[in-house]
Amino acid sequence: MDTRDILLLAHDAFGGEIRGKTNLQKKLYFLSIMLGEDLGYGPHYYGPYSSEVAAANMNLKVLGYLGESIASVGSDGTEGFEIARHDFKLTQDGHTLVEAKKKRFPEEWNKIKKAAEALNAAGDLNYVELSIAAKAYFLLDQKGGPAKTIDLVRMARQFGWSVNEADIERAVDFLQRLGLAEAGTGQVADLGFAPVEIRGEPLSATIRRERG
Repeated sequence: MDTRDILLLAHDAFGGEIRGKTNLQKKLYFLSIMLGEDLGYGPHYYGPYSSEVAAANMNLKVLGYLGESIASVGSDGTEGFEIARHDFKLTQDGHTLVEAKKKRFPEEWNKIKKAAEALNAAGDLNYVELSIAAKAYFLLDQKGGPAKTIDLVRMARQFGWSVNEADIERAVDFLQRLGLAEAGTGQVADLGFAPVEIRGEPLSATIRRERG
């Protein structure tokens, strides 16, 4: 499977429609983590971003497998998030192709479906909250060792990201519900996890990395 296949099946797994480019990017970011797939994500102003995913989405639209509509939703004056929301929906041809891909990649489809279900079950976050959660995971991954929330806030500034300690705490809570983080007291075993402290209180918040 290539990025376009994963993205196509992801659209179906999320109900056939994903609202907003930022929402699309962050959902695929978390799917890539849970699937152990490298979709080309790197730091961007709105959090982890993949030009590879953006190009694949555009390709699906050009080929007629996705429809795009634009909704005016206003703006966030402090964060500068999108004013116009770009929504993407599978077309009839898109649904037909999805069914063919499911038959060709049944195991991969099952993994994508389960990952999408887990993301939905973890909480109904708007695109701003989902973006902060993606930033938090990215920062934890970059740190690769013990960190306090204030340390992560300072790290965020290096990427031009504006987050506070409360943002990080809420994001870590979401990551725990998603199954990408674990929290508790004591030390963390050497299992490819990165420990973090929250507001100076020793916790074993860990992020999970897929292994090949």
